Amino acid sequence: MKPTSVEFARFFTEWEPQVRRYLLWLEGDPGIIDDAAQETMISAHQYWGKISQYENKRAWLFRVAGQRLNRARQARQRHGLSTDPHEFPDMQGDRDALAHRVDRLDILDAVRKLPQQQATAIALQLQFDYQLSDIAEIMDVSTGSVKTHLHHARKTLETLLADTDGGI
Repeated sequence: MKPTSVEFARFFTEWEPQVRRYLLWLEGDPGIIDDAAQETMISAHQYWGKISQYENKRAWLFRVAGQRLNRARQARQRHGLSTDPHEFPDMQGDRDALAHRVDRLDILDAVRKLPQQQATAIALQLQFDYQLSDIAEIMDVSTGSVKTHLHHARKTLETLLADTDGGI
């Protein structure tokens, strides 16, 4: 059976916001998040005939989202544009209150400082509460590797989020 545009529309409606939530854990620049999310969904549309046959579309989608995020970051850097949200001027008046508060969340800032594999694993677990096997499939690694990435991520986050008195 040939996939329809209605099927893709349902897929897009369900998964595009989840792709954005995932990318928010990994990147603070809304422009880069927009670029990566759009490119991810364009790729999904372009290859929908193939993707629609996959049993686990989510694994493909988050894997591609990570790749598109890296491409968007590289494009920014090639053009001499900053990808560090701390270098941006404070735009409180130009941004809605929610976006401003999200930028201030220490946990997101700390996750964004993690190595890519650790950040990906912890974001998938914290944002979506995925099982280790699901994270392994998305990351295309073993479950043992996911456990290791999560362990190191938690240890690093514990250090990054500790206040000066030693608490978290």
